[in-house]
Amino acid sequence: MKKILLTILSCVIVLCVFAKQKHAINANFSNNKDLVTHSSSNNSIASTVIWQDDFSNSSNWIMSNSSIPPLDWSIETDPNLNSAVGVGTGLTPVNFSSFNNGYLYINSDATGGGDNDGTPVEATATCASSIDLSAWPYVQLSFEHNYRWWQDTRSVRVSGDSGLTWTEFTITDANGYPNLQNSGNPEVSTYDISSIAGGQSNVMIQFYYNDNDIWAWYWTVDDVTISEIPDNALEISEEVQGGWWVGYLNSGGDGYDYTLKPLSQLSSNPYSFEAVLRNAGLAPQNTYLNIEVYDYSGSLVHSNVSNSTLLDLSFPQDTFVAQSTYAPSIIGTYDISMWGIGDSAMTSVVNLQTTVTDYIYGRDENNPSGYWRVGRSCGGMVLGVKYDLYANETLYGIDVHINDQSVVGTNMYAILYEDDPNGDPIYLTQTDDYTITAADLGAWVTIPFDGGEPLINGTPYVAAVAGYANPIDTFQISVSGLSQAGTYIQDNGCDIGSNGFGYWYNISDIPMIRMNFDPSALSIEHMIDYKFSVSPNPSNGNVILDFNKVIKDQCQVTVVNMLGEVVYSNFFNIPNEKVNLDLTFLQSGIYILELEGLHNKMLEKIVVE
Repeated sequence: MKKILLTILSCVIVLCVFAKQKHAINANFSNNKDLVTHSSSNNSIASTVIWQDDFSNSSNWIMSNSSIPPLDWSIETDPNLNSAVGVGTGLTPVNFSSFNNGYLYINSDATGGGDNDGTPVEATATCASSIDLSAWPYVQLSFEHNYRWWQDTRSVRVSGDSGLTWTEFTITDANGYPNLQNSGNPEVSTYDISSIAGGQSNVMIQFYYNDNDIWAWYWTVDDVTISEIPDNALEISEEVQGGWWVGYLNSGGDGYDYTLKPLSQLSSNPYSFEAVLRNAGLAPQNTYLNIEVYDYSGSLVHSNVSNSTLLDLSFPQDTFVAQSTYAPSIIGTYDISMWGIGDSAMTSVVNLQTTVTDYIYGRDENNPSGYWRVGRSCGGMVLGVKYDLYANETLYGIDVHINDQSVVGTNMYAILYEDDPNGDPIYLTQTDDYTITAADLGAWVTIPFDGGEPLINGTPYVAAVAGYANPIDTFQISVSGLSQAGTYIQDNGCDIGSNGFGYWYNISDIPMIRMNFDPSALSIEHMIDYKFSVSPNPSNGNVILDFNKVIKDQCQVTVVNMLGEVVYSNFFNIPNEKVNLDLTFLQSGIYILELEGLHNKMLEKIVVE
């Protein structure tokens, strides 16, 4: 995977990231992400607002459309107007600063119909009066907005000559979107318009929408401002702790931000702290990134800075990486603070959080904000999350969060794939069916594998959950957080895109699907329902393994500790009915003894005292 951060010398600062896509993304058919800076900032000198509009007065805007049938922009005040469109996405209610007195709204989804059926939605909203910026040579345009993309075009246009000519800043188009299919709520976009509008007395602003004759989604806009670019201002964005921008080059994998990370993975893939810093002012700033890490007790356990870089008008932004990584040795939750510092300005402080675990490997934010339907009337879908492995593990189960709208009695199962960067995930194995109970609704459940599955360092895997087609939709898996990449859904008959049965789409949410390396994740039935025995148990390490004639061929005996580490392994060509094992070298504790023949695999818990 290549992820390259570039500074584009134009009226708008654009962040370009080139990344591996799995076929066409479920809403992004381009191979790059163009990102307008839209982040928190803490400026040493506040920007002077020159002009603003909060859509409280409809006469301030001229609406025009060439839609078939006619459909125009409107000004709305209901924050939940878009609930049918935004369900499960975190996009409703709208969260604009002044939504209650009006916001701009257009909705392609309301037109219904099909794609390319001669019913395009195309509309503009233009400020009714020109804006005098003759006293301000350096100016920026900002606005809050909220959208969901599906092949529709959104742009803002700026004119410095009363609308005779326009400069267009495209936010989305038919080929893709800047970051994720679902925008922030709100998304705040800022454009440097100095070269177009600075020092001009007849400036106009126009918002343009075109669904390209596709049954698409919507766009809402509010709180538009034009302000003076201050002398000293810094902004921070795209903060990560997994090495997404740069660190992955050293550690391998994709550099995801894991919110739950086992100690075993941290040793080879420590936290790598990175962020994009942008000089949003006129004065040059020698700039660096500062990070601090605090443990669960609030104690500072790690601090570091990046190298310093001069950011100015010719090179206004860059990616900054802390000079050292950090690998905690104690399980628990860690809070990460990151901020940028310049000569005369600093950014706001951004806070991230991650948890170091014994066994659980997760990417979600543990706060359900929507769901994907998996067991559906149109087909049994497959929902998956990619995980990079930085150390060998044994996968004993997959943890999933069952949405509370699921149906009790529904069967589902987990699947393990190997991720293929050049094609579809490669099937490896699956669990037995798991039946949803009333206690599972709105809760985490563990779906165990039959004896555990070995995972190999350096291999990317997809932990997935699948369902069956039913007369009605039966279960949903919760989502939490926005994905950097590597989150998928396989369409098995529901036509969520145009690519047919069995197609894998990328999604922008993070399904609440985790890897579980805890041997105790194995079901009780699996642990005891076998015909071999270990005695005595507990023991001092001298044990007798009684095969009871279950295995009559070659046999591998493996003992694994509670960290998932292999502490004993031996091969028996044709085992006797009973075998003496000397495990006296093991420390006191609980272990899993795995018996694997050519045709069967069995497990038993053993205790060494």
